Amino acid sequence: MEDISNLKNELINVSKRCFCRGLTSGSGGNISVRIHGEDKVLVTGTGVSFIDTSLENIITVDLEANVIEGNLKPSKEIKWHCGIYKLRSDVGAIVHSHSPACMAFTVANKLIPLLTTPIAKTLGNQKIIPSADPGSEELAKYVLGTFAEKENQGLKVLLMQNHGAIATGKNLTEAFNIADVLEDAAKIAIYRKFL
Repeated sequence: MEDISNLKNELINVSKRCFCRGLTSGSGGNISVRIHGEDKVLVTGTGVSFIDTSLENIITVDLEANVIEGNLKPSKEIKWHCGIYKLRSDVGAIVHSHSPACMAFTVANKLIPLLTTPIAKTLGNQKIIPSADPGSEELAKYVLGTFAEKENQGLKVLLMQNHGAIATGKNLTEAFNIADVLEDAAKIAIYRKFL
């Protein structure tokens, strides 16, 4: 069984790193981490900025998205977070970001070009799903339908049209790194157009 206190502190640290790297603004985006061996998930609370994530606003839910512990509502995207964990035993953490360069590609409904070898190796394949309201059943259906497809077994990056990106990893550090590299990939692709 994992030390939940350490996992919560790691979630706080990664949330603040995401904010400092510009992976979201305001209270946009959300982060979750699986508690291995317990069928539970820690997730950031609704309406809480990444920079303000603290022990008091981390919510514990089961894999059906039922709140077990916490005073706030979990992220409105909790259904697809839990759904990904149920579909993919290799996923231990998820970072959902609204980073500006990445968002530009989602608004254009385009995949992000992976222009360097390290970026391509880190991110691998990516997919984009149609626009749907944040927190909606329709969005959860698109997200989970994509992750459930056989050819997407190792998918680490999912772009959501007009919404943002989902980065998955075996742990919080890996999910953060994938979200961070994805934003850099988008910036490089945009900068390249000006050369």
